[in-house]
Amino acid sequence: MKTLKFKSLLVQAVYVFITALQLIFIPNFLLSTFGFPPTEEIWIKVFGVVLMSLTLVYYGIVKDENPAVVKYTLYSRILVALGFIMLVITGVAPSALILFAGIDVATAIWTYFELKK
Repeated sequence: MKTLKFKSLLVQAVYVFITALQLIFIPNFLLSTFGFPPTEEIWIKVFGVVLMSLTLVYYGIVKDENPAVVKYTLYSRILVALGFIMLVITGVAPSALILFAGIDVATAIWTYFELKK
């Protein structure tokens, strides 16, 4: 059996998958847990579907173990974290969004060290 080289991306994929399922099926539970107001708008479920597609991309990256592509996931996760932080700083989003930024940064750092091996 093949050992996964980028376990951090597998963890990221699972995290994104779970978040996507929540946004698609029980969005207001997830939103209220982190201090966001409930919504009945479709945009949150659409975002969940987009996130679900991202899990497939992460899975492919994990399966193929292409270090050049893995490197770009570092940039994208840091960009997402910075975007979340800016939303909090500007008062657009509650401070709980920083938790999501923290998860992205933590898995990006983990991936960085896996790339160095």
